[in-house]
Amino acid sequence: MLDDKDPTGAARLKEWADGLRELPPGTPPTFECQRMIHPGMVPANGDGLLATEGQGLLEVPGEHIQSVTILHYMRAGSPSEQFDTVGRDAMIGALLTLVTDRRCQVVPEVMARVEGQEHAFALPLAGAVDTHLGAPMPDWPQVDAAFRDAVARLTSLGDDDMRALSAAIHMHYCASLLTTRDLVGAYALMVGGIECLAQQFGSPPTEWADWDESASWEKFIARQDFTQAQAAALRGRLMKDKHIKLAETFATYAMTRLPAGFWREPVRSYIWGVDAMSARPREGSWSDPQPRGTVFADDPAVLKAAFKTAYKLRSQFLHAGKRAISFAGDVFATAVAADRPAGESPRLSAAQLRAVLRSLILQELNDRGRTDPRGLGRNHGRYGLDATVLS
Repeated sequence: MLDDKDPTGAARLKEWADGLRELPPGTPPTFECQRMIHPGMVPANGDGLLATEGQGLLEVPGEHIQSVTILHYMRAGSPSEQFDTVGRDAMIGALLTLVTDRRCQVVPEVMARVEGQEHAFALPLAGAVDTHLGAPMPDWPQVDAAFRDAVARLTSLGDDDMRALSAAIHMHYCASLLTTRDLVGAYALMVGGIECLAQQFGSPPTEWADWDESASWEKFIARQDFTQAQAAALRGRLMKDKHIKLAETFATYAMTRLPAGFWREPVRSYIWGVDAMSARPREGSWSDPQPRGTVFADDPAVLKAAFKTAYKLRSQFLHAGKRAISFAGDVFATAVAADRPAGESPRLSAAQLRAVLRSLILQELNDRGRTDPRGLGRNHGRYGLDATVLS
């Protein structure tokens, strides 16, 4: 998984290339495969450092014509060494997109085989990150009722509040679309959505001691041997600058606005089935309910640290290109404090972070919006408009 030692993937690329360069003559390399989606009606076929084997067309409504091909690539060493499917996929996909000037997504999957069968089938990693996004749709009357309520509440707000919530709703939408393609970008958008709400509805810290950087500034003041008047003037000026308190405002707003019991709320995962013989999907099932995040419910300090870590991860990606989140790391990472390596900050998973953003949006809509449909109670028939207004 991506980590602080190689957040941009540069070291991983060099290690891969060096491994091939240093392979002794006559020593067979390890061959692995991964699926890629690329534009065009003809799947890529050819040999080379990356060999391709065409699979067929992929038709996605609203997107250009795409094809699916299997990449076959060499790697020195045994398959078990430095197993990093997601990091490897991102590295190869990024380079192919660069050199082709086309969108080439190496899909985050694990290729598996059933014993005794020749064909391989793909197990998507992306679907395990936030299974609610890929679960079967609720019954449509339930969807329609929730949609009417959201529209009524959102359009009843004042302009500033409506703009802030609309922005957060769009960020939630974009993050949901991006989750299966680029988790780091999706994570950044989720943080951005929460920050948008925090800037509109939250309150920056007003007390010096509440600011997370105050201790660092106190050390600076002491080293400079400021007088009491100079120190007080500097503290006052710093506390007037809202930009230096963004992380504190972000974390405090998210913690205080979440509904009571949010982290103990039982949540379930939806797991799709796969026919091992044909590699075709089949209906799945919901898991047993588990609390969303007991460790965060038990320790507010851990929760606040996790929110600040999320804010930091977003900033590192946007400002320095550091990809400190991966599909595998997100799926298998644990938020339990006792299980974290020493010195590692607690982290919200992508599913937890999206649940936070969605819950905060709904909380603000419920608290600030009105439910009067104001003419939104119309039904559309199958082939036209039934103008009957619901009572």
